[in-house]
Amino acid sequence: MVLGPRFLIEAVFIIAAAVVAGIEHAGTWSIIGIVAAAWLVVAAVELLLWARQPAVKRPAAQRPVRSERDREVPPPEPEPEPEPEPVSIPPVLEAVPAAAELDPEPEPEPEPEPEPEPRVAYLPVSAEPREWNLWELERVTRDHVSEDVARNEELAYLLMYLREFAGPDGNLPADFDGLVRDAFGDLVRVPT
Repeated sequence: MVLGPRFLIEAVFIIAAAVVAGIEHAGTWSIIGIVAAAWLVVAAVELLLWARQPAVKRPAAQRPVRSERDREVPPPEPEPEPEPEPVSIPPVLEAVPAAAELDPEPEPEPEPEPEPEPRVAYLPVSAEPREWNLWELERVTRDHVSEDVARNEELAYLLMYLREFAGPDGNLPADFDGLVRDAFGDLVRVPT
């Protein structure tokens, strides 16, 4: 669709109607009514101009029906070319080995032995306050994820907040010993 001078004239007409209504200090609803009336006038003009257009520019569904004598005969459609016959390739037969050459049925593989549960060696930890390594606590927590999702999240958040207090080597001050023993006691096997 190309916007021509007619469109510009119609747009200027609608805008001018709104501007004149605004200059005359018309109310909001009055301005809306005036703009709507201007739009209806533009729509009516467009309908009249569209109806006057030659039939060739109208869509096919809108063209007037002509009598049988006036109808043009459409050119005949060319017949489609026949599809070529598929060429069949004879199947290739393979030689079947003699009964002596056949492999005996393979023996079923023995079932693999179940892997033993990994064992973790826990060193006895003294009851004295100590410095804990945050990275070691993170590793132990990651290696021993439990079914309790809430507990896993609680430990993850606790580890995240403990990072603020860990030194560059990952060690927490001894002041956090009680907290670590309470939160991670079952993972590090220490008395609480």
